Amino acid sequence: MKFEENEGIRLAKFENLTKHKELANHFVTTRQGGVSTGTYDSLNLGMIQDDALENVIENRRRVAKAVELNSKDFVYPIQAHGTHVQRVYESDRGKGSLSLTDAFADTDGFITNIPGLCLITLAADCVPIIFFDPVKRAIGVAHAGWKGTVLKIPSVLIENMKNEFGTIPSDLVVGIGPSGGPCCYEVGKDVIDEVAKNFDVEKVIKNMDGKIVFDMWKANKISLLESGVNPEKIEISGICTITQNDTFFSARHGHGGRFAAGIFLI
Repeated sequence: MKFEENEGIRLAKFENLTKHKELANHFVTTRQGGVSTGTYDSLNLGMIQDDALENVIENRRRVAKAVELNSKDFVYPIQAHGTHVQRVYESDRGKGSLSLTDAFADTDGFITNIPGLCLITLAADCVPIIFFDPVKRAIGVAHAGWKGTVLKIPSVLIENMKNEFGTIPSDLVVGIGPSGGPCCYEVGKDVIDEVAKNFDVEKVIKNMDGKIVFDMWKANKISLLESGVNPEKIEISGICTITQNDTFFSARHGHGGRFAAGIFLI
């Protein structure tokens, strides 16, 4: 990933997706450039926590300005660590952006083919994943915490893109964003038992200096490959939010804030 600054907002971008910048714009926000304070310092984009609503709205306005959109061009979810993927239409523009009352509840993935409509997924150690189909001109985002990763939400989202837009998986360009990394994302037996239901534990559960960790990056890549995504079109950020919590929010460090990954068609 590479970093850039627009309108005082520091954003991270995938190199593979940037190659298609004439067709789609994407970004991953950092902690810098907002107005929130305390554990939300400073660019908190999450609304279900107890950060002041006016701070979150202002932070979202700043992000929108940085990518040359309006806040009402975004759609935000209320995430549930599940696999529900919602197709978004023109009539949905702005939902969840300024209030939770019209946000998409129990939703961990969005897909659309509407230009200028920015899909958002929120994270703070969970894995944000961005999808772009340059052939069918369609996009998607997914929120993959350990539960969503175990349930293979990337595969669910790709199946939705196939059904809705005729996406061929090998055409997809995918970015796996900053999250708790394989160096640090410790898990217990309860999680390992769930992982074993859908993955070869030896491939994704590791002992790192006495810590038992879940490699969510590798697990989500496995799901993408199983769905037919070309391995050369998958970029893993390699950024651990637990170790780089000065740049990205980390729930395991007690941060209340959430950063966002977003994409929109031009």
